[in-house]
Amino acid sequence: MKRGSLLQRWVLAAAIAALPALAFALEEQSLLTPDGTVHIVRTGSAVDLGVAGVDPNDFLIESTTLFQDGTVSDEVIPNSISSQEKHGLQIGYDDQTSTLLAVWTEDVSAFSHIRVGVLHNGTWTNSPLLPKQGIAKAYNPQMRITHQQVTYLDQNDHPITKTSSILSVIWWEEGQGLQARLATLFLDETGFDPGNLSIFDVPALAGGQAATAYNDVPSGAYLFPALQQDGLDGAFLVTFADLHADLERVLRISFPDDQGKPSDPNSSKWKRRHIPIVGLTGGDGPLPRMIPGWKDKDFSIGTTVGAGYRPTLYWLDGSNLRYVRLEGTDWSPIRSITIDDTTTYDKALSLVSGMAGRN
Repeated sequence: MKRGSLLQRWVLAAAIAALPALAFALEEQSLLTPDGTVHIVRTGSAVDLGVAGVDPNDFLIESTTLFQDGTVSDEVIPNSISSQEKHGLQIGYDDQTSTLLAVWTEDVSAFSHIRVGVLHNGTWTNSPLLPKQGIAKAYNPQMRITHQQVTYLDQNDHPITKTSSILSVIWWEEGQGLQARLATLFLDETGFDPGNLSIFDVPALAGGQAATAYNDVPSGAYLFPALQQDGLDGAFLVTFADLHADLERVLRISFPDDQGKPSDPNSSKWKRRHIPIVGLTGGDGPLPRMIPGWKDKDFSIGTTVGAGYRPTLYWLDGSNLRYVRLEGTDWSPIRSITIDDTTTYDKALSLVSGMAGRN
């Protein structure tokens, strides 16, 4: 398998630019690591990406690494070549374990699933987050890397302190149940293999259950569960729609900081070290039914949680950044900031996030 020459890629890029917008489903994410290495990850078809040696119509994930000494490494992530379209690409990096992470969605005929790629010590692994039961559709994965200080006992019962690196991924799943689902992977413990991800039904973490029908709830009110770090102790917040309870909920999740004794096969603390500790924040409110029920793939809703664990939801609507905030027991009216020559989208989002965090 060989990539096309640089000249070929320039010609291809020029040809793509001359075609109508959205002719190809190309996505690209890039990231700079502390040692000066630039990682670029792309999704698209082989012909769009200029990758030779495979069916031009197959879709794949391509990774390019630019090192400080000027060398360049190109590769296709293993097991990513298929006829299945890939989209919603996100990447992240864990400084503590020097690990690059990628998350994307793959569509397979009538169903879809989330995949997680991990690059560690120069080797990629790639694993799906399997649905709970049977055929399902997965939407809008979001990833977050957090760190939590933990303590365990060595063989001589001396306490050892370390920092755990935790990858969390949340998404909406539509199958036999309708619910948000959460996957976690302890990068420093489980061999960096995404096959070791633990998967949880988010409503069940709060003592609830999945819904069986949407009951005309607009899709914007449930399709976009979110993750956010909460402070410096490694905890994170999960915001999601609990359709069965008819609530928008905010949970605080952490993990046991006392891990027991790994060398003791009967240590219950060691066995339970990856089980989430779930806190009810009191930031629950009614489902935000005022959000338009758009299903356009370009439409998305973001969430930021501020003081008192009250969520603020925001979305781009034409030249306006619109937002609503949970105020007491109900949502505020829809408000907006106009995007123009003096107020960019990033500036408007910074204003909304700052407001949400202060109040």
